[in-house]
Amino acid sequence: MANDVAIFLDLDNLVIGARDANLNFDIGLLIDHVKKRTGGRVVLRRAYSGNLRQDQKLMKELATAGFTMQAAVPLNNFGKNLIDMYLVVDTMDTLVDGQEYSTYVLVTGDRDFVPLIHALRRRGKHVIGVGLKHTTSESLMGLCDEYVYYEEMLPAPPLSENEAEVLLSRAVEGLLVGDERVRASVVKERMIELSGGQFGRFQYSDTSFTKFLGRHAGRIVLEKDGTTTYVRRAAEQSAPTELHRRYRSALKKQKLRVVPPRLRLVLLREMIEILQKSGDNLEWRELIDRLAVLHPGDEEGEASRNMINALIVLARRAGVVRTLKGKTLSTAPVLLALEGPKMFQESVIRCDMTYLDAIRALPEPFDVEEAALAIYDQAAYASYLRQLLARMDAAPAG
Repeated sequence: MANDVAIFLDLDNLVIGARDANLNFDIGLLIDHVKKRTGGRVVLRRAYSGNLRQDQKLMKELATAGFTMQAAVPLNNFGKNLIDMYLVVDTMDTLVDGQEYSTYVLVTGDRDFVPLIHALRRRGKHVIGVGLKHTTSESLMGLCDEYVYYEEMLPAPPLSENEAEVLLSRAVEGLLVGDERVRASVVKERMIELSGGQFGRFQYSDTSFTKFLGRHAGRIVLEKDGTTTYVRRAAEQSAPTELHRRYRSALKKQKLRVVPPRLRLVLLREMIEILQKSGDNLEWRELIDRLAVLHPGDEEGEASRNMINALIVLARRAGVVRTLKGKTLSTAPVLLALEGPKMFQESVIRCDMTYLDAIRALPEPFDVEEAALAIYDQAAYASYLRQLLARMDAAPAG
């Protein structure tokens, strides 16, 4: 059976949230992502708004993209609730209208749609949620078969020259040992990989990439062999210890190990879910055991027990969890120290600020881009860290 897809767009939730985050909402980007992710036909497209005065340019774009618009006239401030009801009723109607939709895409972060997701999944439907990081309900996100943040669909901005230079150093350091040389094309591919695609394949043609390398002759030496360009490490760059690596080494000595970013986010979410279900009777070592079970076969890999322990140490120092008195730390009960619907988002921010605070206290020069490399492996996170620094500096002392 064909994978027919139905999209239901909570326009108020997404558009208002996007504006708050200074993001442009691109309906074409959303549809392209859904098509690629599902591999199916987007047969039904409906959008809902409780604001009849929505951006008219956006309304035209939705109409051009094939969306049917449903609006509600606000009555005694019940416009939002009314439009949510329309969305729920229309979605449930599709289950009996004779058209079989295998996948439902709900573009919303509103927890009011949790019962709807339950109903769809009970009927064997695959539910994909799409929303914004700062407006998405954790309960809604956890119920969907898949959940995608709209921010992650957006194309990454090109790197600045300074960011690209730092990336070049990392690529060369990882590829070259001693007096070896490597093709320039290999360096370029490594830079793309390290940046998660932000250093785009089409940002530089072969010719312009060679010119880019030439602008950084202090870090590398270019050699021509026929039509092939090779890169060799410059003599003075033979064994550099970059600042972000020194940050990580110093934090590790302080028993504040930097947990790899993707693993850090996964373990934080899993830890919160485990502690929410366990109450007050889960010991530190038992929490490590529970998390380790979720990552079988990785005892010696990234999600080792030592790395899981490092994550809990970080969370405790960040005020995400607290411990009760035990004979030893391993037997101390672990409890959540946060509450509220955005517990996970706040836990990420607190852990990142803990790393930042420790880095700023080191007897090393502080550089926010190097801190981004230390904490997130990408200099592109520097702008996010600057926001955290502003929040930290604005907080009252003590």
